[in-house]
Amino acid sequence: METINFQMLASMANAARRCDIDLNEVMQALKLDIDMTGDPRRRMSLPCFRALFEQVQMRNPRLHFPLVFGDSFNFDGLPELATFVTSASTPQEAMRVLEWSPKLLHPTLYFTPGNDGEFVTLVIDVRDPTGQHSNLPGFVEATTASVLKFVRLLSPMAHMVDRVEFQHSPLTEPAMYEELLNTRVLFNCPVNRILVDAKAMDAPLPGGIPSAHLKAQAVILSRLLPQVEEQTLNRQIERLMKSRLSLLSAPLEAIASEMNLHPRTLQRRLKDEGVSFGDVLVRVRHELACEMLTGSVMDIETIADKLGFSDRRSFTSAFQRWEGVSPREFRQAKMKP
Repeated sequence: METINFQMLASMANAARRCDIDLNEVMQALKLDIDMTGDPRRRMSLPCFRALFEQVQMRNPRLHFPLVFGDSFNFDGLPELATFVTSASTPQEAMRVLEWSPKLLHPTLYFTPGNDGEFVTLVIDVRDPTGQHSNLPGFVEATTASVLKFVRLLSPMAHMVDRVEFQHSPLTEPAMYEELLNTRVLFNCPVNRILVDAKAMDAPLPGGIPSAHLKAQAVILSRLLPQVEEQTLNRQIERLMKSRLSLLSAPLEAIASEMNLHPRTLQRRLKDEGVSFGDVLVRVRHELACEMLTGSVMDIETIADKLGFSDRRSFTSAFQRWEGVSPREFRQAKMKP
């Protein structure tokens, strides 16, 4: 018997109500039970999603269910995710949430960003390990609708999306797609993707709160992601440092204490994973430096301090080793249209 968690159930129930169908009847037909464990790694399988869409379609829904289902995604079920998105300073800054989607939403989902002339593109892949349900049309449509909801959550007053392209043929009247997705929709295209105005990606968002954005990111990295994936020790240390920036200038002994390990044990386990404590510290500082330079308005001295460097000069020297340019040059290059 497959199970459904409370967050997904809330979205499904909302969609069923809007489509005027009996969700309880559908769940009974699928033998779908409610997951009471709270384990975020337990999700409906792709075959179950396929059966869900088929069961709903048999009941002649008032609206196209996959699109309504995606648009009903319950962001309130993941308040840290909603805070990360709504406190971003630019849409580009918020897009990092898509890196976490396979872990937080469904392990078969993959988003690949790209460029197509004046547009930023987002290719949506559904990868079934068995190969039987890859790019399942209903699941792709539901995912697309949820991403569009995410985009509108970023900037509700701006029309950022130019069009949506689907690999499959329409599953209902094409006019309903444009009505529900509120954008142009093309079918039988090479890939499933969303095209967004590139200029809009770096436009400042009025609700940007850098401090809240960083704290939400820290919670996601330290609390949500560890619940849904097995982590090596070096990744645990990485999350700890990103969630508490003060530890970036702390000695190994302080990190070991936070991990409830003896320093020699921590070093030995890191060695078994093929890395050193210094490797982890450099990786974290490098990643955070790039994020802060492109996704915040903090001056370089403040960034150097937050990353645990003694002064701007030492930070600049380290950054030039990582990227081949100074922090100022890196920021200026990222700001160019």
